[in-house]
Amino acid sequence: MAALLCAPLGLIAGCATEPEAKGVHRADLVGHWHAGESCDTSLALGSKGSARYEHWATDYSVSQSRITKTVTGRGSWSLDTFGSRQVLRVETGEGGEELTLLRPDDGRLLLLQIPGDDPDNSIGCRFRQVDEK
Repeated sequence: MAALLCAPLGLIAGCATEPEAKGVHRADLVGHWHAGESCDTSLALGSKGSARYEHWATDYSVSQSRITKTVTGRGSWSLDTFGSRQVLRVETGEGGEELTLLRPDDGRLLLLQIPGDDPDNSIGCRFRQVDEK
């Protein structure tokens, strides 16, 4: 049933099929990331907590089925732990946002951003690291 609901809406938070990543270190996140397809967002995370972002999705319209607002700029980032769950927090000029850390079957780290005010009615911007490590 969930798969039927996820397909027409795009990937929403509850539809992520990859398990959450465990044991992520700051060094694992440093570098350049990109979310393709309809997000087309770039994110650069510096080793001392700086962040640069281009076309960062800040709003999504269900009725238009598209991202309706993006920002470009500089900010900061942190790796936060809540119990056994780790999240990447990116601070932008629009405020802070938490990204879910996932680890698909291929073993590579994946960052999941859910733009907009309603995570149940949004797409998932799936960032993959584009640096060679």
